[in-house]
Amino acid sequence: MNEIDPHALFTADWLSLREPADHAAREQQLNDAAAQWLKTRHNGESAERLIVDLGCGRGSNLRYLAPRLPGPQRWRLVDHDADLLDQAGRSCQGQRDAEGQAIVIERVATDLRAPALRYLDYADLVTAAALLDLVDTGWIERLVADCLGQGAALLLALSVDGRIDFIPAAPAQDSGDALAEDGFVLGLLAEHQRRDKGFGGALGTDAPAVLVDKLGHAGFVVDTRPSDWQLGAEHARLAAALIDGWRQAASQQQPAATQRIDAWATRRTADIASGRHSVVVGHQDIFATPPAHHPST
Repeated sequence: MNEIDPHALFTADWLSLREPADHAAREQQLNDAAAQWLKTRHNGESAERLIVDLGCGRGSNLRYLAPRLPGPQRWRLVDHDADLLDQAGRSCQGQRDAEGQAIVIERVATDLRAPALRYLDYADLVTAAALLDLVDTGWIERLVADCLGQGAALLLALSVDGRIDFIPAAPAQDSGDALAEDGFVLGLLAEHQRRDKGFGGALGTDAPAVLVDKLGHAGFVVDTRPSDWQLGAEHARLAAALIDGWRQAASQQQPAATQRIDAWATRRTADIASGRHSVVVGHQDIFATPPAHHPST
């Protein structure tokens, strides 16, 4: 079996498919905290706020956050994929801030692995969605150091934390064998999530805890909230695509078990499509503000 291309995780079709579930899952209290941070930034003056969106994809994060944050806003969209950046620019045209003012968008096509994150210059708020599990510890350390240097806050959304639970509509519908198969396949998935996704050895589901630790040591004030996907029959297409991705990852991790893994994926996909089960996929949203004494704040 061919190795999964990490860039396939960010195809336009997949990003479009997941956007409604992403938006439904996000933690409103952290959005409100980010809005308050931007209101008081620069001593409350009405200066333009620069928001940097790392790994922006098609612009889903901007479409969600812009109308929830005060203006005036300038968004710096950063991604390695120039085609996705073009789509983001087109799809986000006409977006407005919480006061109804038009936002300004700039686009930066660059390798997010760059040792110096110069695309964070002058940032007020640094944000990303569904990115953190792909990076390594060194990348997080550079991110925290650069945000500290800018006096910028961070809002990192939808970072997977390893919780995956298939919830039966009726308890008797889950046998011990089914649960054992979940444990087997999802264990392989967890191993695969730590493979290199283009940023070095990926932290996978450990990434939220590592980020919180690094932020705390740098003096940031950190708030973390769950932002779980809850997928039932009404999300059957998304659930099927998600389970198929898990199937591919687990099979790469243990090719000899491909037939067993395929059978698991077929059963769990049917369980959700029929309404016999739903699936909860654990994510964390993280908001952090820099030390109050920092000269940039």
